Amino acid sequence: MHKIKLQIRFSDIDRLGHVNNSIYSQYFDVARLDYLKHTIGKFIAWHEKTVVIVHIDNDFLIPTLIDDTIFAVSQVVKIGNRSIAMNQQIVDDKGNIKVKSHCVFSTVDVKTGTSFPVPEEWKKCIEDFEGRKM
Repeated sequence: MHKIKLQIRFSDIDRLGHVNNSIYSQYFDVARLDYLKHTIGKFIAWHEKTVVIVHIDNDFLIPTLIDDTIFAVSQVVKIGNRSIAMNQQIVDDKGNIKVKSHCVFSTVDVKTGTSFPVPEEWKKCIEDFEGRKM
């Protein structure tokens, strides 16, 4: 599991005084990128062979207010032949879950526009980080 602290920006807050639901996608993006850099970043040539998001589901549970201290928690839950599934949450410093998200990445060869099998070194790095076989 990977956890990073997030900064709530002035522009994230809507007229109701809480983080707008559309902003959570940006928070999850920041956390996903940090997770990937931390685990398989040394193997990804972003301009050659990379991953793209092909599915996202978000459940908005509790509003996030401007004074909240929040974190993004990310965990890979499945590695398929050509895809990686990740669960994420936005939580506050009291452990309250604000938003839950599930996303799936697909591998993409930038030159051909086609997917490719998840490389074994990617699997190993993620499994070592997560502490379990996928």
